Amino acid sequence: MAQSKFITEDGRAPPAKSPPPPPPPLRSSHPSASSNSSLSTPKSPAFARSPPPIARASKPGVPSRTSDDIPTHAEEYHDETPDIDRIDWANLSPADKQMFFSWLDEFFSRFLGSPISSRSPNATGKNFQRSITDNTSRNPPPSRVSSSPQTKAPSVNIPTRGPPPPVASWSRPDLPTESNDNDFELSHPPSSTYGCSALDLAYYFHLDTPWDSAWYAGQPPLPPSLQGNTDIRWVGMFQTSAKEKTMYSGVLFADLSICWFRVDYPSSATERSNPAEAQRHAEYLPRPQPWPKERLIEAHETYGETIAAFAEGYVGSGEFCGRGECWDLANESLKYFEAYDYVPTPIVSISRTHGHLIFEGKAVGKGKQVGRWRGGDDRVRRGDIVEWRKVKINIVGAPRGSYALLGSPDHTAIITRDSEPTRIPVDGESLLPSELVQLEVVEQSVNSPPDKKTYDLAALEDGEMWIYRPVGMLEYLGVTLEAKPPGGVETLGIN
Repeated sequence: MAQSKFITEDGRAPPAKSPPPPPPPLRSSHPSASSNSSLSTPKSPAFARSPPPIARASKPGVPSRTSDDIPTHAEEYHDETPDIDRIDWANLSPADKQMFFSWLDEFFSRFLGSPISSRSPNATGKNFQRSITDNTSRNPPPSRVSSSPQTKAPSVNIPTRGPPPPVASWSRPDLPTESNDNDFELSHPPSSTYGCSALDLAYYFHLDTPWDSAWYAGQPPLPPSLQGNTDIRWVGMFQTSAKEKTMYSGVLFADLSICWFRVDYPSSATERSNPAEAQRHAEYLPRPQPWPKERLIEAHETYGETIAAFAEGYVGSGEFCGRGECWDLANESLKYFEAYDYVPTPIVSISRTHGHLIFEGKAVGKGKQVGRWRGGDDRVRRGDIVEWRKVKINIVGAPRGSYALLGSPDHTAIITRDSEPTRIPVDGESLLPSELVQLEVVEQSVNSPPDKKTYDLAALEDGEMWIYRPVGMLEYLGVTLEAKPPGGVETLGIN
């Protein structure tokens, strides 16, 4: 009969202390207006609101006008020339016609700026109309003039369109320095070759990848690339029969992708040391997609207040959380929910990842920042967790000219107050750290017990930062971490 043996990572219980308030009970999937959470109602953008109706009584009165007040066309272009003689147009002599056309030629020649050819008395009205049309098609349309033929038309100069005038450099406003390329890279999570860490590992199990050692028979039974890797959580198990051993493992990476792998190899010491005798298989799930606003708010209502209260419970007590490391404050607050089976288990801290990524950014010198928002929420919320890496920043209220260095190389803190960006953030689009304004946090270090501070993100001059929203593992990843892939989950593989 086959025997099974489970192996897993070592855990360390936090020191005993008076527990913070228990987690809030599960709420409905749709936030209620009567909720007692710290959630503040998001402000709708001004352009999303329709304008208020206008009361008719408030409209200003419009003065009535009679028909005498409205200028007619005849009044607007009135001919002041006195009517000296009446012309019998039906009985014009050839000489009169010649004189009349010469007047017209002179007028339009001056008006259009081009000569009009003289006409004989026998010219027809049809030819005359075509001549006028041909000239106006090559020149600007005439301006409206008086009906008197003796009035000289003003010349019309249409300027040609050219480039805009230069703008003096001193008059240009200083624009915020921001990278046009939103594909900037950060040092966490570790970069991958094929898009996520789980797929990178799956390729290692492809038959075309050579193995040069029987790592699966050693301790810990992890591929060489994962030996000593602190950016993972993993669990494994063995099944043993008379002739064969099977090793199963599941690995959760810091980018929240998951890979499960299996290795079958002979039980005899001689044969199991030969990698060519081992059979291998792997399947994976890629990193999850960002959540919409409703799911992120629901996660905040489930975990946020308890996590923030957990951290605040240490402030002023002089007592450290866990070992006193900054990371322990976040890790222990997430593990705290294990005592309450009615609350879905959150994603535990995986290296510097603490749940759903909300924001990531960095500074590369004074006044030079880049950043990116993730997910559909519109603000950082109480109970979110921030990670700093080699950061230089100012503390609000600190003496002028002072600054703080966070992270050697990393530093973790729990956010205790909502922070609404100065503009509405959009998933995947640029948002500078300075646009988050400030972060109020509870933090600790080996030499400093938990305390509350507020950091000025506009003064972030160097380093990287990430903000995470604690979320349920099963709800966000669709699985829990097990040695074998759970049934009913559509995993991926490579051929």
